Amino acid sequence: DFQSLRYIDGLPSSFQFFLPLGAGGALHLPPAAFLPPSKDKRLPPELPLPKQLVCRRSQASTEGWGAWGCNQFFDLLQDLVDHVNDFHVKPEKDAGYCCHWEGCARHGRGFNARYKMLIHIRTHTNEKPHRCPTCNKSFSRLENLKIHNRSHTGEKPYICPYEGCNKRYSNSSDRFKHTRTHY
Repeated sequence: DFQSLRYIDGLPSSFQFFLPLGAGGALHLPPAAFLPPSKDKRLPPELPLPKQLVCRRSQASTEGWGAWGCNQFFDLLQDLVDHVNDFHVKPEKDAGYCCHWEGCARHGRGFNARYKMLIHIRTHTNEKPHRCPTCNKSFSRLENLKIHNRSHTGEKPYICPYEGCNKRYSNSSDRFKHTRTHY
């Protein structure tokens, strides 16, 4: 019964692999390979909650809290967001608003406006303040909520510009991908 296979050598059951058959065509697996299905639902591979609620602003010894970073803990997401916005989103001389979050892919490249930095910081804090009133799904950017809302209304304002096609899309990205099929 392959439904009862959960992990083999630490691999999730959704991982596909081939096992060699033993002599005589028999499949030999160690008893540890058969684990009962877990009663609890596994969460997606995200950071554990305590790690999400820590300020990971790093390397700013000029701000008075050392070269390692802020590392302040918070009980509520809004408290972390307020802390970062109040204490760490400040313009730097000749660099604009730079993100110094631990592991950030921007590597300290600046933004030319505070609001852009505030939106970017949401990628680190996982703040999603824009909530759909229909299904309660949350978004970090208002524009993404507006696009999502069209899935409820059926609105498709983006028309294919190719003469005679008249296909419509709820967002410009899907329309753009479609237009490439004409060329």
